[in-house]
Amino acid sequence: MATPLEKIPLEIFWWREKGSSKKRETRVPTNIHLDLLAAGEIPDPFHGMNERDVQWVHDKEWVYGCSFKLPKAKQGERIDLVFDGLDTFADVALNSNHILSADNMFIPYRVDITKLVKDENALEITFRSAYEISEDIRRRRGNIVCWNGHYGRPYVRKAQYHFGWDWGPSLVTCGPWKPIYIERYMDKIEDVRIEIDISHDLSRAKVDVHVSPANDRESTFIHVQMKNFKNQIVEATNIEALYWSFEINRPELWFPLHAGAQPLYSTVVQLLQKDGTVLDTATKSFGIRKIELVRDHDDIGSTFYFRVNNVPIFAGGTNWIPGDSFLPRITPDRYRRWIQMAAKGNQNIIRIWGGGIYEDDAFYDECDRQGVLVWQDFCFACAQYPADPEFRKSVEKEATAAIQRLRHHPCLALLAGNNEDYQVANEALKHDMKMPPEQWLNSEFPARYIYERLLPSLVQQHAPWINYWPGSPFGGVDNNSDRTIGDVHIWNVSSGMLVPYQRYPDLTARFVSEFGMLSCPHHKTVTENFFGKSKDRHPQSESFEFHCKASSYEKRMFTCMGEQFRLSFDLKEYVYLTQLLQSEAMSFAFRGWRRAFSGRRCGGAIAWQLNDCWPASSWALVDYYERPKPAYYTIARALTPLTVGVMRKYRFNPNPNLQHEALCNGRTKADAANVIAHATPHVYPPKDSTYSVWICNSKSGAHEVMVELRFVSNATGEDVRDPVRKKVSAVPNDTTEVFTGEVPGNEEEEPVVLAARLMDEEGVTISRDTDWPQPLKHFTFEDRNLHIHQDGETLTISAGRPVKGLVLQNADVQWSDNCIDVVPGDEQRIVGRGLAEKAEWIHYAMND
Repeated sequence: MATPLEKIPLEIFWWREKGSSKKRETRVPTNIHLDLLAAGEIPDPFHGMNERDVQWVHDKEWVYGCSFKLPKAKQGERIDLVFDGLDTFADVALNSNHILSADNMFIPYRVDITKLVKDENALEITFRSAYEISEDIRRRRGNIVCWNGHYGRPYVRKAQYHFGWDWGPSLVTCGPWKPIYIERYMDKIEDVRIEIDISHDLSRAKVDVHVSPANDRESTFIHVQMKNFKNQIVEATNIEALYWSFEINRPELWFPLHAGAQPLYSTVVQLLQKDGTVLDTATKSFGIRKIELVRDHDDIGSTFYFRVNNVPIFAGGTNWIPGDSFLPRITPDRYRRWIQMAAKGNQNIIRIWGGGIYEDDAFYDECDRQGVLVWQDFCFACAQYPADPEFRKSVEKEATAAIQRLRHHPCLALLAGNNEDYQVANEALKHDMKMPPEQWLNSEFPARYIYERLLPSLVQQHAPWINYWPGSPFGGVDNNSDRTIGDVHIWNVSSGMLVPYQRYPDLTARFVSEFGMLSCPHHKTVTENFFGKSKDRHPQSESFEFHCKASSYEKRMFTCMGEQFRLSFDLKEYVYLTQLLQSEAMSFAFRGWRRAFSGRRCGGAIAWQLNDCWPASSWALVDYYERPKPAYYTIARALTPLTVGVMRKYRFNPNPNLQHEALCNGRTKADAANVIAHATPHVYPPKDSTYSVWICNSKSGAHEVMVELRFVSNATGEDVRDPVRKKVSAVPNDTTEVFTGEVPGNEEEEPVVLAARLMDEEGVTISRDTDWPQPLKHFTFEDRNLHIHQDGETLTISAGRPVKGLVLQNADVQWSDNCIDVVPGDEQRIVGRGLAEKAEWIHYAMND
């Protein structure tokens, strides 16, 4: 009698240091740092400077084990021991028999133990030090280029950020980081491949289901059942073949956020004996959609944007790093909250950065539900990786497992070969991008073979419908800085040439997949985590700086802040100023680049980064404790489906920095390389400026709206000119330019705030934007006459004079909006869900 597959999780383990007899109990998944922390053997690495005190952990070898009872296999039955993830170098023994040597954190392992099991069984897993192994390989094979982290990391297939990054600690973990279980079965489903072919007019979808069983038995067949998004069965059949095809007329299409709905179909596949006994069941959800990466030649170069179901999409969102330095701590609920936070912030894309992991199924499941597109890097980042046969074989297994696991998700828009490895090749290795392919493996950049031959061939074999891109950034001969083709990472604002953030719109590229600005986390996160036992709570104290891993960060942050604001070293105000800096920079970037979706001059902007893996000062928009920074709300407003923008353009004579001008007016960084950034006399004539107002509409239909622009004196709060109003039909899925003009008056004598509002046909305000004279440090902000009336969780806000960057600061409150500008005569309401005490706030120059 055949029996169905039985899955038995192994959850209760013990652990010890190798060579020690002292055992402690734990549950898997886990890693050694979490177990040592729970046992009181190490201090919390996230507090103060404790990270320094736990570096000894990665020098040791650690053993995990358990005992389990298991009846022996029946006739024709097989028993497998399955490891979904072992971090990273592991020797596994069952009943003193060596059964596996693992060396890749990203590969799931399966071992046939049918002949080894007894009534009582002992499993032991010895984890060797990934740090020591990587350093040993480096010593033997030589140094290779490695930006961030320990220098040996590129040699080992482990999450690269564990070795330290410019936003994260060095905590080189080990342990059983994913579930371990036993499967016993007569036969099982190894894989289900769902391939969807949609007609050009989207009226029909052909769904192909391919089933791969473990055994090739004539006595088995499959039952396939398809359900629609209402959980209604739309087709069911029994077939003896392992392939099934079904056509759906007028399918319900899956769209990204704000472009349409996210209906999910599902396929249930059962593997059966001829007598009807169910041997195994597999369920896959999927969405019916067509995603194209459009790279058409135009008068600029070539486009780079996504078209979903024939609809062009501006991809606005953030980069994702692993949500914790200790991966087993990330629960499905944490993933759900993070993706919902991105969607609530109007982000329709997340790029999973290549120095982390292929995320848990829960991540992609929630992206499917929320309509958040995923750009998934393969796990390579910022290094000169090897490509010897053994390394390539390991990568092939890793990539195959990832593609097969992720390919059914409708959210998956793009697979990219790596993060910034081509930049390493260009800048550090001087690699010739015109080199013939047959020379790649023997060049200084051998991993190019992986990115342009191995990985695309695997995608073509296992999921040809998914777009593949060799790396990020990539395009042209200069793979990082050619803004006319491919995707770019723009790091010449917060670092590099330190171009003022007001120039972000002048650095428009075909797709910006990384850019950002450093800032501190929430004040509560700082005070509870940065200082540890130290009584020195100054923002330049050693413990404060310890929680910012970016090299020379003060040099960069102080330059950017000093250019724009009057500085303060009061801790709360300092934290606020860093956050305002980030918010203002992201405002100029997202407003300018979304506007440039017109003509598809810019297909998307993905900010670095959404999240943190520990409490830190970083580029994150939301800190480790899920506390949004002001920039999160600023980006949410800029990505509202129907939004207004206003921006002035200054005219200077002469130009104060010719190198910046050369970069903005050129197409690559090289265009500014030989330009002298000389100083000029500070005797400029009075600056004047023009303004422009526009509407961005990402909806499918035109919208009749009213646009209003006011000219408000920063000094008095009075309108210095009558408002301009205009009824406009906002063009669908594009930018509508509304009006331009001269900013009135002399800005040095009476600076003017430009205040734009977008109102629907009933006169309800649906979007606001303001533009301020720059830089803010040149102006005073006394007597703002700010009024905040609190009624439970609702705040009603008004002001007598313009208020810049009003931030509500109560921790762990879910604000409907934050970091707002307030102008006289435009009352605003904000709801703080969970606000149980008096609202706390700060705004720019509050103490003037």
